[in-house]
Amino acid sequence: MNPDPVYERLRELSWRRPPTAAEQAHLQTWLGAHPEAQAEVEVELALAQALRSLPEAPVPSNFTARVWQTIERTDGTPTRATGGRTVAWWRDWFPRFAVATVVVGAGLLVYRHNEAAEQVELVKNFLAAAGSPALADPNVIEDFDVICQLRPPILADNELLKLME
Repeated sequence: MNPDPVYERLRELSWRRPPTAAEQAHLQTWLGAHPEAQAEVEVELALAQALRSLPEAPVPSNFTARVWQTIERTDGTPTRATGGRTVAWWRDWFPRFAVATVVVGAGLLVYRHNEAAEQVELVKNFLAAAGSPALADPNVIEDFDVICQLRPPILADNELLKLME
């Protein structure tokens, strides 16, 4: 149930003091329009009456001073616990350091394994190429410069350059 503001105001007033005759008449009018809330209102009024009949709790004479001391002591700055905390810093960082070491170590091992596999592959390719009969002929190496010079030089296409201008 979502009570309306009239009932809420009357209920809060009943917590502080007994309702006046005008407030009781207003509440009875409201209950006439909302009969489903009759039981809840009766319970609320009885509870408020029972709480008002309880004796006041004794408050020590230095209550305010103690409250202010507590507020000043907990002003938002963390207090340092005495003893034992100076040695325990490693308990916070050791697990993080161990995990980071394992991750970096595993990464280095994978990297080294890949490098070694690539070197093995290069050696296999080199040995396969070195055993090739085409490279075994010394005439191929003797005529290397001549073969390189046989390639025609790249000339500029003058007609294309004129079209671009």
